[in-house]
Amino acid sequence: MKYSAETYKAVRLLFAAYRQHDDAAIKVYAAMLDDVPVGLLQKTIKKCITESKFLPSIAEIRVAAQSLMAMVDPSRKVKTWQEAQKEISQGMVRTWYKGCLGDIPMDHPEYGQPCEPYWTTKEIEMTVKSYGWDNLMLAMADDMPTIWAQLRRLYEQACQSKAEREVNEYVLGSDSVRLKEVLQRALPGGKQ
Repeated sequence: MKYSAETYKAVRLLFAAYRQHDDAAIKVYAAMLDDVPVGLLQKTIKKCITESKFLPSIAEIRVAAQSLMAMVDPSRKVKTWQEAQKEISQGMVRTWYKGCLGDIPMDHPEYGQPCEPYWTTKEIEMTVKSYGWDNLMLAMADDMPTIWAQLRRLYEQACQSKAEREVNEYVLGSDSVRLKEVLQRALPGGKQ
């Protein structure tokens, strides 16, 4: 297992805070967290010690690191459903039509067609596309509680899919191409 001395030291501090002294476990944590920049790892460990009653798992430490990164870089933050719902709702209200701003002449074939809305995250965009922007815009007010529930489920699935994709990309790393080739050779109908 490979890890830096700085990572090992940071993880050892975490274990000491919980009165744990299992050197084999410390080495596993250090190896699995070695890709986290040391400065971020130190702050993350401080956060975990402050918030957790028990020694956090590697996965919990990674979630805490992502939370700290989102605090520094808001583009990394996963929006809550309430934030996503507000953005979708505002998008429905402020939908513009081509030509209404004088951007194209009235005799242009696209005049009066709705402009595509802009979404701040891929997850919100996927949610709206899955449901259908036209379906959403044509919905009756009485149907909106049901539609919001459906959109919430779609949004949660999009967020879960993103999280799973990020973990898979991390785990596979640069081996994904090589693994794909190995699988193609091993599967029936693949290259032999």
